[in-house]
This record gives sequence, structure tokens and C-alpha cells, in this order.
Amino acid sequence: MRKSFLPSKKLFVISLLSAVVILPATYYLVQEKDAVSATLWDKLNCGICVFYLQPDDPQLFFDIGNYYFGGGAYNLEKAEYYLRQSLVIDPGVAGAHYQIARVHFIRGEFSTALDEINKEIELHPDFKRSYYVRGLIYGYNRQFKEAEADFKEFLRWKPESWAGNNDLAWIYFQEGKYAEARDAVRAGLKIAPDNPWLLNSLGVALLNTGDKEGAKNAFTRALAVLGSLSEADWGAAYPGNDPGVYAEGLSQMKASLETNLELLDGGDINTPG
Repeated sequence: MRKSFLPSKKLFVISLLSAVVILPATYYLVQEKDAVSATLWDKLNCGICVFYLQPDDPQLFFDIGNYYFGGGAYNLEKAEYYLRQSLVIDPGVAGAHYQIARVHFIRGEFSTALDEINKEIELHPDFKRSYYVRGLIYGYNRQFKEAEADFKEFLRWKPESWAGNNDLAWIYFQEGKYAEARDAVRAGLKIAPDNPWLLNSLGVALLNTGDKEGAKNAFTRALAVLGSLSEADWGAAYPGNDPGVYAEGLSQMKASLETNLELLDGGDINTPG
């Protein structure tokens, strides 16, 4: 889940960025539990079976939570319920607080999301993806210094992440650090040269550093690439979001790029001073 934001006073928009394991009653089920799991979960969607057949396996509850968080079905309420059940059984389950934080982030419940991701970092500090999620939460809370630090921590672990570079640029824009935003975007483009999110970000960065022609070229390239993306391609950049919003999100991103180009052509541009 990422946000469109306005680095200028006009409408310049930049797009940010399972299985049930049955408690065996017999030796046969111990040996065949994966097959039984696939039958019950994938074919019958029998989540309730867990309460009766394997009530003490935290990984099972975690897997079902992930199933409802886009792993086969999409239901945030059920996802959170099963993820929390995994923590009732084992408070140290790796990834549970992380996923719950993402659920609340998508809902726009940033305070709860921050509490959850901080618990994950406390329990599992080596899981560096948590810093990316916390960076997003801080960014939406307008805690830009903290967000910048977390995205940098994430990128030290995964420098090849185009999304990490793009969202670091998002923070720089909001801090008025346009040259730094441009450099972060260019670092991302070395990884993904035809990425429309990065190209859109580059256009806004170049615009705010005085290169209107470069900005126009970047917006034009971004729009051309975006035209070849499917709804599923667009949605892949927003893991955890409802697939039902993919079509609208893709359409809005195209409209944002078209608006950027129209404002450039019209010359009615007002950047922050």
C-alpha cells in the first residue's frame, strides 16, 4: 500500500509505492498430513477444522492467517484473527506481529501498526523487512526523520530493492530534499530501468531540480511502460492490498501521469520554494 503525494503546490502526483495440518489420530495421518491438509484447506476451505484437529500448532494458525492475507483468499479480519491465535499459542512466532502490522497499516490504523511492528523488531531484530514496513508507517505518520532512517536500514540489507529506493525518495520529497530524492530514484533505476513508479518519481525529482525537459521525458516513458502492465502486474507492487482495487489503482496511476504531462505542457507549474 503506497500513497500518491504532491511534491509541488500543483497537482504533481508521484505513486509510491496455508495449509491446514491435521492432528493425527493415527500413524497414517502423521505420514499423510500434507495431503490431508491440501484436501481440507485448498478444496474444502475448512479453517474451522483446526480448532478440533490441531489446536496447539502456532505455525498452522500463522499459515491460515497468511492464506487470508492474499495467499489464496483475502479477508483482513480472518487474517488478523488467525495470526493472533498463533501468538496466543506461541508469543514468539516469527512474522506474526509483522503481518498484523501490515494488516493495520492497510486499514490506515497507523498507531496499532507501529505497536505491532515494534514488537516484531524487538523479538526478531534480524528480520530487516520490518524496517521497511516501519518506514512506511512513519512516513504516513509524517515522522520523516524516523522513516528515512528505517528505509536506509532496510536498503543496507537489501540495496537491490527498487521499492525501498522509491519510498526513500518519497520521504526525501516530503522533507524538501529534491536532489537526494533524485539520487535515490536513480539508484533504483539502475536495478529496474523500466519501472514506471521510479520513472514517475524521477520526473517529479527532475521537475523540482529545474530540469523540465528531463521530467517530461521521464513521465512519458513511465506512461508508455504503464500501458503494457496488467492489473496483476500493478498489484504485484502492493502486496497485501485487496486485489479488488488493482484496476482502480492502475487507472489512477495512469491519470496521475497524464496530469503531470498536461501541467508540464501548460507551463503552469509551481514548485515549493
